[in-house]
Amino acid sequence: MAEQALTYSAPRQVPYLLGLLASQVVECPIRHGITGSLVAPSSGTLTVEQPNGTTWATPTVSVVSSVASATLPTTAAESAGDGWTLVWDLIIDSAHYFYRFDAYICPFAPHCPISVLDLWGGDGIAELQHRVPQGRDAERGDGTGWQPEIDAAYYALIQWLLDNGHRPWQIRGMVGMRTWVLTKALESCCRHLAGTDDVFARHQRNFYYAHKAAAASLKIQYEGDPAGTRRGGPGYVRLAPVGRPWC
Repeated sequence: MAEQALTYSAPRQVPYLLGLLASQVVECPIRHGITGSLVAPSSGTLTVEQPNGTTWATPTVSVVSSVASATLPTTAAESAGDGWTLVWDLIIDSAHYFYRFDAYICPFAPHCPISVLDLWGGDGIAELQHRVPQGRDAERGDGTGWQPEIDAAYYALIQWLLDNGHRPWQIRGMVGMRTWVLTKALESCCRHLAGTDDVFARHQRNFYYAHKAAAASLKIQYEGDPAGTRRGGPGYVRLAPVGRPWC
């Protein structure tokens, strides 16, 4: 096996959420260099491991538009839960690069509830339609410039659920999910523009606190819960040194 001379990154932010009843395509984009450009593997394999460590499937890996992808078989016969692992073995510059990711089988995988239209419509900020971070897409934007912030907000929701002891593979629905993701995305968008614009700096602070309120009011229904039951999300506690007031 050739030596791994360079550090190629597989910047996946959260575990894979695999649907219980249907097959699906999974991807493993690889990035490298000063621009973070996609790096196309010459070939590769994917091994899907069950929670007990045994191999469940080895689907064929294809490289499409410089991204390694594979179609998993249906998981309909499996039990929902955690402990699954996807192991990618990708060959780049004649060297093997291994990437391991956790995966959950979910009956109702939480979806991203917003699009770029929500950023400047309704409770959003109209000016975001014509403002994008420097160097992203055209000067005035084309409706796709803020997609990375939306993706990051959705991934942050999944990570927040995991960090707070929730189980994405058992969630049937969430009341307040849209507000959670929208306020998180808007706070991020405004933060990118706050350095040169006091108005967006104020917007950022407002959305920061709006997001905290949305997180505290999120309600979750697990598979198996009674129809009228929703579990509240954890609140936030502000800590201060002994003898000093909160501010």
